[in-house]
Amino acid sequence: MEKQTIKTDITSQSKPVRAVVYDYLRDAILSGEFKVGEYLRERDLAKKINISTTPIKEALRQLEQDGIVTTINRKGSLVADNLMDSLEEINYARSAIEGVAAGLAALKITDDEIKRLEEIIQKIKFFTNEGNREEISKLNKQFHKEIKIISRNNYIAKQIEAVRSFDEHFRKQALANKGELEKAYEEHRFILEKIKSKNYNNAEKAMRDHIRRTSDRVM
Repeated sequence: MEKQTIKTDITSQSKPVRAVVYDYLRDAILSGEFKVGEYLRERDLAKKINISTTPIKEALRQLEQDGIVTTINRKGSLVADNLMDSLEEINYARSAIEGVAAGLAALKITDDEIKRLEEIIQKIKFFTNEGNREEISKLNKQFHKEIKIISRNNYIAKQIEAVRSFDEHFRKQALANKGELEKAYEEHRFILEKIKSKNYNNAEKAMRDHIRRTSDRVM
């Protein structure tokens, strides 16, 4: 990624510089720009992005907590050897957490909230027919966010937020695949139907299966 792109991101976003750098490094690792076992040298990265090493250090610490970067004393940080295992485990955890949110939403959802989700699904269908991946990605994110809100559980919401950064990357990767747009629409519509049935187990399973299938396809 070019320096100017990173600089523009930093100056145009309200979130901290560390968070922007974290997003960049995470996406670069997940996309294969940085290979397994490759060292992420702070000075080189700072020069490439044209910032100080401080936000680089902070981002690398967070990536280490995520399990996708390993830090070795006196040698530095490198992309974790067990990267694929870590990503698979993160996505299994995400599928379980969001599954619980969908189950709780099925038990708590109101008629007005059903209408909101139905409106999102209608828009997804429209943009699926148009082949507009950018709008579909935004609406998918909104759909999952609404379910998190409807679940009305702060603990679950915090756990979902903890793995949110990986969700966006995998969503974009999945939607780039041929035939995924229609499949994603059908699965989101199916999740809504199970939530509307107000059956915890069915809604939980529909969401869990959707996230795991999407993750498996990308990986």
